[in-house]
Amino acid sequence: MLVLVTALLCSCIGHIHSEDQCNGLYSDYSHHLSSKTPYRYVANHDTEPVNFEGCKAWKIWLVQRHGTRTPGKELDQFVKNRLPEIQKDIINNLIESKLCNEDEIKLWTSHEEIDDQKRLTREGEDELLALAERMQLRFPNLLNQPYESTNFLFRFTDTQRTRVSAKQFATGLFGRNDVKKVLFEEPLAKDPLLRFYKVCQKWRKDVKKSSTASAEYQQFVESQLTNVTLKSLSSRLGLGYTLTFKDAKNIYTYCAFETAWEKNKVSPWCSIFNKSDFMLFEYSEDLKHYLIDGYAYELSYKQACVLLKNAIEYFDDQDLNSKNGIFYFTHSGTILKMLGLLGLYKDEHKLKHDNYLKMENRLWRTSKIDPFGSNIAFVLYKCNNNETKILTLHQERIVHINGCKDGLCSYEKFKQLFATELQNCNFDEMCNID
Repeated sequence: MLVLVTALLCSCIGHIHSEDQCNGLYSDYSHHLSSKTPYRYVANHDTEPVNFEGCKAWKIWLVQRHGTRTPGKELDQFVKNRLPEIQKDIINNLIESKLCNEDEIKLWTSHEEIDDQKRLTREGEDELLALAERMQLRFPNLLNQPYESTNFLFRFTDTQRTRVSAKQFATGLFGRNDVKKVLFEEPLAKDPLLRFYKVCQKWRKDVKKSSTASAEYQQFVESQLTNVTLKSLSSRLGLGYTLTFKDAKNIYTYCAFETAWEKNKVSPWCSIFNKSDFMLFEYSEDLKHYLIDGYAYELSYKQACVLLKNAIEYFDDQDLNSKNGIFYFTHSGTILKMLGLLGLYKDEHKLKHDNYLKMENRLWRTSKIDPFGSNIAFVLYKCNNNETKILTLHQERIVHINGCKDGLCSYEKFKQLFATELQNCNFDEMCNID
């Protein structure tokens, strides 16, 4: 079986290398950068008002991942220390190995914004502002109005990237002058609603930090498939050694960051990879998030009930003076777990270390479902005959909840579909360590 897999992978690498112009660069690479994909590659630019005959949008509830940020400490150190060494090794071997982007490799220096770890970038600011403007055009009667503290609630986690994301989103809704009036709730050091998993001790122990939970990922990292990819990549770069998975993966991740920062330029670090490389590293990220944030363990997504419960309580409030919109700004882990609770992007087969080829067309693909700026929104509609309906949006697009035939679902039906999750949402009980 391993021989067959190796042969298939080598065949794929050779085929792509002969087709593409620059080191096998895959022209669609920017759509396969996992959870570091810039939001511009998934954004919905159709801003036509979302109307349903006999219905009027009444309330909106949104949970939003922060926009594009700078890398964290580990990648920061890699880019400052290890990547220049790899760059030097590549340059020293250019006589042996001709690369069509060798000038860019030679001239590369680390991006100036990397000095500030995990901070929202200019690209991230643009993502949130533009997203809010598009949402306003789709739901004008809800969002196209002057700011009043009684109409809107904004809340973010205790980080610079969510704080600035919230302010940029509010700027998109109310303009640069009126945004100064907006009241933002003071963030909590540990937010049990927006970052619930940080205070779920059972999840942290049994999933996040569990060697059992990460075993599938580690087996994929050490697989024959991965080894063949690393050897092929290292050979193309003319290196006299094989890159470790950690080094190659870090380069892939940094390629994603530079793609976000430079809209009109291909990062030299992206152009060292071919399609097979991108697909393999993307799968490794999908597998990792599947194991700790997705469907591998029920606790991962069931704890998100606190967030769904919050939305339902808001929608159930029949007070005509209640807020038009609630907007939460949070992180990747929250978005993915919420998608799991809603039953979205669930594949027929589990993601595992040994079914990479089988899962080529998987639904659980973080490049699409969890890039920077990912968002989930519910819009409540008041319809004729006093009927209430709910619309679910992900990445600004209507999604169908399993059990609801139409995009605009009966609100009572929606609550019935998630009755078990809502009624059994005892967070302390599910998260306490016995």
